[in-house]
Amino acid sequence: MPSALFDFFEVVAEELCVEDSRVLTRVDLQVRDDDAQLLDDLKRRMKAGSTDQAIELAVERLRRHFEGKGSKLPFEYDSTTGRFTALDRDFLIFVKDMSSIRSIGKRSRDFECGVAQRLCSRATGEIHRVGHPRDTKKKKAEFNAHLKTIGFDRPVLLGHDKDGGLDILWLLPMGTVPHRPMVSVQCKNGEFKMEVADKSVGAGMRSFSQHAGLQPTVHVPCVLFNDYISPDSFSQKQLNFVPLGLTDLALMNEKISLEMI
Repeated sequence: MPSALFDFFEVVAEELCVEDSRVLTRVDLQVRDDDAQLLDDLKRRMKAGSTDQAIELAVERLRRHFEGKGSKLPFEYDSTTGRFTALDRDFLIFVKDMSSIRSIGKRSRDFECGVAQRLCSRATGEIHRVGHPRDTKKKKAEFNAHLKTIGFDRPVLLGHDKDGGLDILWLLPMGTVPHRPMVSVQCKNGEFKMEVADKSVGAGMRSFSQHAGLQPTVHVPCVLFNDYISPDSFSQKQLNFVPLGLTDLALMNEKISLEMI
């Protein structure tokens, strides 16, 4: 996790899953670890002189974080009363559910399926969850036959491949198969690690070389971690993939925006 800011966000999310609106006390906002308290860490990170100021600054920082992703903070905070009120309870429940399975290897499939379902609330077009293990297309021939319907003319699964580095394929609402661009979302049920992302992108792009109508570079590779992605998550080097986290799945502020200049 990048900082205490997102620990704070997850605690608020979990509490608002129980009640839509409530005042959160210092006890509510304390980490599960007995060694440290979240608010003390938050005060240090926010460089605040008091707990109340730390919470105000943290909420404002989170608001800017969501705005940078084209969405709204999923709760309101009244600094005069200390009351938090849920605005998008479905998303807060999603955050609570995903954080509860973070880094549990046997729950990676659940994370992937949860991301696919949540992506439907943000995207337009077609979404195909194609990762392993699959519910219906369990055999390689069935998997390859399904990918053929969306533009792959050569088999993707060869040898010991289980998913070919593909978890979720989002077909953009433009073009006609096989000349229809895709966004590939590789899901990682853990904290952000650059080496893990690099490995995922390589496998997926090799699979895109099997596509019939478009070169691999036309498609957009993404890696979505069960984590939070902020500008300080990586170095200044350019990336060959789009880094995503849980807050990239919040509802869009505007589904479509148009600016005529």
